[in-house]
Amino acid sequence: MAKSLSWLGRQVLVCGGSSGLGLHLVIAAARQKAKIAIAGRDANRLDEARSIALKHGAASVVCFSIDLRYLDSNTNDDSGKLEQWLSENDVALLINAIGRSDRGLLEQLNSKDLISLFEDNVLCTWNMIQLALHSLKRSKGSIVNIGSLAGLVSAPNMGGYSIAKFGLTALSRQLRLELAKDEVSVTLVCPGPIDRDDSGNRYQSLAKSRGLSDNATAPAGGAKLRLLDPEKLCEKILDAASQRRKELVCPAKAKWLAAIMPIWPNLADRILRSVLKS
Repeated sequence: MAKSLSWLGRQVLVCGGSSGLGLHLVIAAARQKAKIAIAGRDANRLDEARSIALKHGAASVVCFSIDLRYLDSNTNDDSGKLEQWLSENDVALLINAIGRSDRGLLEQLNSKDLISLFEDNVLCTWNMIQLALHSLKRSKGSIVNIGSLAGLVSAPNMGGYSIAKFGLTALSRQLRLELAKDEVSVTLVCPGPIDRDDSGNRYQSLAKSRGLSDNATAPAGGAKLRLLDPEKLCEKILDAASQRRKELVCPAKAKWLAAIMPIWPNLADRILRSVLKS
């Protein structure tokens, strides 16, 4: 049972809510008896997510099958439905749990790889915010963007993922300044590696194809970080949104390294190397 009911009866829209951390966030909001909308690409997964949300106590659930990479091409079956729904509903909380990771060295990537990572980790979030912005302004609501520690501190083996997540960090901070006048809050969440069923083997095929070491397949690219419990993390995220916090870094100690990096990069690099597995 959720520790608080900050979102009881309020409209929560989770983009990327049909799997991974996004689905955990849907469940956490459902336990608070929120009204939930879920946006995702896979219609079958959305149906499963709807059932799960209702099972955990959601006041209502509506789903939209939409690919945020291709909004301008008008190929999304539910894009018009989502726009209409947003015009009729005031979203209190938009959570963007969108993106994908990567493993490898920058020299192994081409421009298409980087463009794809940027689309998945930054552009999709931006497109969702653009769609929902009028609704959020009406409600004076909150935006949560799920970033990563890799968006604050670069690390070996992370490929273009760190570049993309640094972009999401910049997007979130810029939005925070611009939307303050509209009383719309923006919370950037930067978590470390999250415990999941496939932790440790998600990138084995990719690493093998790029000739990477076993460290590259480990969570956080081999950094010595404890895996975060997704349920506890989601409770923290919903609490941070209700408190309209600007940023949430988990584990909290990682934000000191992020603060040191621009001031004393030599020291930050030494600390970073010390937490990498040999």
